[in-house]
Amino acid sequence: LDIGTSGIRAVQVRRSRKGGVYSIVKAASVELPRGAIRNGTIVEPAIVAKALKQLWKRGRFGTRKVAFGLADSGVMTRQVDLPWMPPDDFRTALRYQINDALPVDLSTVELDYHLLGETQRTDDRGQTVDLNRTLIVAANRQAVTAEAEILLKAKLVPVVADSSAFALIRAACHGDLPSDPATHAIADIGADQLTVVIHQDGQPRFIRTIANLGGETATRAVADRLNVDEDLAETLKRDTGLNGPAPVVAPIAESSVFGGSAIDSTPAADPRVAGTVEALNPWATTLISEIRNSVDYFQASGATTPVTTLTLAGRTSKLDGLLERIATQIPLPVRLMDPLSGLEASKSVLKAEVPDARLAVAIGLAMGGAA
Repeated sequence: LDIGTSGIRAVQVRRSRKGGVYSIVKAASVELPRGAIRNGTIVEPAIVAKALKQLWKRGRFGTRKVAFGLADSGVMTRQVDLPWMPPDDFRTALRYQINDALPVDLSTVELDYHLLGETQRTDDRGQTVDLNRTLIVAANRQAVTAEAEILLKAKLVPVVADSSAFALIRAACHGDLPSDPATHAIADIGADQLTVVIHQDGQPRFIRTIANLGGETATRAVADRLNVDEDLAETLKRDTGLNGPAPVVAPIAESSVFGGSAIDSTPAADPRVAGTVEALNPWATTLISEIRNSVDYFQASGATTPVTTLTLAGRTSKLDGLLERIATQIPLPVRLMDPLSGLEASKSVLKAEVPDARLAVAIGLAMGGAA
């Protein structure tokens, strides 16, 4: 269950006992009114609970148990090297080992970790010390509880609270660990924020979230530029894109070929189109710069292998002209994520749902719940 700013998506998956292959059984989505959720915070709980009930009715899911995603803005991740311990002891001692690693009061967060591997270092006495290279994940306890309570009001049963960034990696890898050691980047361009995730061997290596840089920021820029409401600005943004509509080339009248005067019947350009393009371009420039800076920072911080691909996810990634603009400014192969690629899907899913990047997080969350 992916509760986003612009809508709610749910996906039910099944994993085969033989081969562990995932198949998508059912999928559905419901749009949310503007303002129901802002920057990952549920502002209108009653509206969201009602939308969840509508979603379950529409999707006809076979279970009410859900793995739900936490907004990346409310999840803090840090990579730290901690003294090696057996798994049970390590989990018990974790909270006491990372007091200085996170700039928060640990009593206010739900804490978990992801073991990236083992490493060694030489201490001050020249002795070799075994370490666990660990990705620490801390989520605001109050935010997790608030989201779980809304699910309960909608008569759902929350069983797993998961990071949307981890879900994106699962979706990109189709639920399996990749066989090649290549490093890949994902840019999730949501309604409120941009999240850049870099993974290798199916393991998260870098996660960065930048607030107020998603599609809603672009919409507000159009609204302010043209002095219109945000609903109209959203329509103009989607219809116009970064480059505006393709020019209409009128056929040349035969008389004009031989020197006669031709009547110009091209309609006057809509000033709102030009204004929309002017409003969107500074936003796109900042967005692309943050994606590029994130990749550059990762590569400069001791990465063992270079990033080889960039995949775009999230609703805003489908904005006309954005993929092409990113591809010209970031020297990597760039593509849109197709979360159904490599997975089996029921006929009802293929018929009812457009297999685009909006379902990626929900698919990855379902995979995590089914693992």
